[in-house]
Amino acid sequence: MLPLGTRIAPVTLGSDVGPSEARRERPANKMLSVVPHQKGAGPMPTDDRISYLRRIRGSLVGASLLLAWDAVLSGGFVFSILVSPVWFLVSLAKAIIQRPGWRVGLFRILVPVLTLGLVLGNATMQTRIATANAERIIGACEQFRIANGRYPSTLDELKPGYLASVPRAKYSLMFGDFWYWSLAGKTRLMWVVIPPFGRKIYDFEGRKWGSLD
Repeated sequence: MLPLGTRIAPVTLGSDVGPSEARRERPANKMLSVVPHQKGAGPMPTDDRISYLRRIRGSLVGASLLLAWDAVLSGGFVFSILVSPVWFLVSLAKAIIQRPGWRVGLFRILVPVLTLGLVLGNATMQTRIATANAERIIGACEQFRIANGRYPSTLDELKPGYLASVPRAKYSLMFGDFWYWSLAGKTRLMWVVIPPFGRKIYDFEGRKWGSLD
C-alpha cells in the first residue's frame, strides 16, 4: 500500500512506453511542419494562374486580332508578316530587361512566332484550295463552250449541268469569291491572292494565268 501523498504517473492503455520515454519522443513531433508550395514542383495555385493569365493577356489579345484579320477575314498574311517580326523583337527585349519570369517571358516571345506560323499555314492552304477550284471552273467553262459555242455569261450558267455549285476561291469572310466576266470577246476569271491588291487572273482566250497589282 502506497503512503498518503504519493503521486502516481499516468499510464496510457495499450502502450508499453513509460513516462520518461514518452517525454523523450515529444520533441520529435515539433519537427513536423507544412512544406510551402514551390513553383515548378506541382500544379500552379489558383491565384498564381490568375496572375499568370493577366501578365500574358496582351499577347493573347494581339494574337487574336492578327488571326481574326488575316486568317478569318481576309485569308491573307499581310498584317501578320509586317507586325509579327517587330512584335517578336519587342517581346525579346522586354524579357531581357524586365525579367518577368521564364514562363511569362517565354510565352510572350513564342506567341508572335506561333501566330505568324498559323497565318502563313492558313494562307498556303487557302491558295491551294483556290487554285484547285479555279481549275474546276475553267474546265467547266471549256466544256460549256464546246457544247454551246460560247463561254457562259455568268458562272451560274454552269449549274447544274457542269458544276453542282460554284466553288469559292477561299474560305474567308472577305475576298473569298471568284470574279468572272465574259464581255466583248474577252473572258476572264480572277481571285484575290494577297488582299487587297494581289490578284491572279486567267485569260480564257490566251489560256494562261497572269497577275494584277
